[in-house]
Amino acid sequence: MRFAATAWSAPALAAGLLAAAAPAAPTPTPELPPELRTVEVVSRNGMVVASTPEAARAGAEVLAAGGNAVDAAVAVGLALGSSDLAFAGLGGQLSMLVRMADGRAVAIDGSAQVPLRASREELQYLRDTGTAWGHKMVAAPGALAALVHALERYGTRPFPELIAPAIEIAETGSRLTRSQQGYLATYIHKIRASHYLSQLILRDGFAPWEPEHVLCYPDIAATLRRIAALGPREFYVGGIAARIEADMAANGGYLQRADLARVRPVERPPLHVRYRDCEVLGVPSPGGGAALLAALLVLDDFPPALVASDSLDRLHLLAEAVRIAAIDFADNRFPPELAQVQLLDPARAARRAALIRFDRALTIDEITDVEPSAWFEKDTMHYSVADRFGNAVAVTMSLGNGWGAGVATPGLGFPHNALLEGFDFVDSASRSYLRPGRRPLTMMSPTIVVRDGRPLLLLGSPGSERIPSAILNPLVNVVDAGMSLGDAIARPRVLWGGNSDPQVYLEIAREITEARADAMATRCFPAIHRLVFPGDAVSLGFSGCVNAILVDRERGVFVGVGDPRRQGVAVGVPHGPLP
Repeated sequence: MRFAATAWSAPALAAGLLAAAAPAAPTPTPELPPELRTVEVVSRNGMVVASTPEAARAGAEVLAAGGNAVDAAVAVGLALGSSDLAFAGLGGQLSMLVRMADGRAVAIDGSAQVPLRASREELQYLRDTGTAWGHKMVAAPGALAALVHALERYGTRPFPELIAPAIEIAETGSRLTRSQQGYLATYIHKIRASHYLSQLILRDGFAPWEPEHVLCYPDIAATLRRIAALGPREFYVGGIAARIEADMAANGGYLQRADLARVRPVERPPLHVRYRDCEVLGVPSPGGGAALLAALLVLDDFPPALVASDSLDRLHLLAEAVRIAAIDFADNRFPPELAQVQLLDPARAARRAALIRFDRALTIDEITDVEPSAWFEKDTMHYSVADRFGNAVAVTMSLGNGWGAGVATPGLGFPHNALLEGFDFVDSASRSYLRPGRRPLTMMSPTIVVRDGRPLLLLGSPGSERIPSAILNPLVNVVDAGMSLGDAIARPRVLWGGNSDPQVYLEIAREITEARADAMATRCFPAIHRLVFPGDAVSLGFSGCVNAILVDRERGVFVGVGDPRRQGVAVGVPHGPLP
């Protein structure tokens, strides 16, 4: 471990720790606001943590019936398409990280792909006019193909069995959560623009339903039944593909059956770094694992006591580590493969760590000599699955934007993605420049932490450019501070907004007081944004939804925590079949 030369040298650290150990008048610990209070679910037989109770239960039932974590992950991914339509479904993409009990690990890229006919000029016009939704924004979706690939390579159960829960959920309904209702209200303008989609999900085709309203999707159920009967190829080359193509042609979209037929999931070796006594696995480009892992390497040059501490310097360090990594990650001068090698070089990370000082934030010129690339990615969701056999799966899914493009093919029921929005339409040197077949660069970062050769922690988060920060906070809370998973998820977060939103976000609760936020502002960060409680459902989810699993070897149990910021849900596997 190296210490930054400008602060937290060994003598200063020792003095600080001695001072911290000195007796002091007890200070009452403020209560967490209800929006941050977590529930730990414990099981000896496996765990699923997802954004809806229906999907989490579907995965737990697969595990209870003897399926492995990959089987359950496939069932959860399909079930989310029937219960969390804002962020998941057949029309989207996913990034999956799998670690099998025998130590094999793989990243499965289920990205969407740019249609052959996509027009940069037309797409730029839509962005310029603030109407970046509709049929023209739809890319060829890769989520279903990736789920099927994972099942065929690493699963054990037949596909019709795993799609059955999603069919049942679509038919019998799922309850609208407060978080989902908030996002529905946020994106209602584009949903109303589609007569078919608005009739499916809005009251009288116009207003959002209240939380707890049960929504049924018979058209999705029919689509899933057709896929179950005829196989997933029906979606990409069969009758479903033909209906999608006809809908796109009638509404100016670029997506054709030929584009759907070209969709292929890709397996890649995971990225990995050593952090403290752990190995951390992440997904390579076009995912954002390199940004998260690079931030961890920067933190690894500082004492665990600082990263674990209740201090202003801890907030400063977490913000700067992610800020440096995110800016480096978006540097267009290097192709993604080379950029990842450079970002994950420990010697380079040490040099980047040495830049950090605690009297003031770094200026942008001190971090980079090029203009940081902006990002257009929006909303995602994450789920985690671990089984009793030792297999672990972390998955992040996206439609590119809440409710995707705000359109659905009549009769099919699922929203199409808006993933073309995430491309650069102007700069041909950009790694995000729109080209036929290209996959969008994202910050999606499903993550698995391994200790002593076995999974310790599975986690991931939505949040666009804030994803690395959202994951980093609870990860170091567990690894450096030794917190329980519930406390690690509940602890108020500090996040870097990103290159397109260059400010620090602070959840004002417990140790992150208004006074500390004021002090952060005096350190010359670009801007400080305060997330206060109580807040509306969307602002609460702004700092992520880290649906996580801790494998507690000492107790011989799985601990699951659904992030309360977006009402995540953990479901453990009991002995025998679920009641």
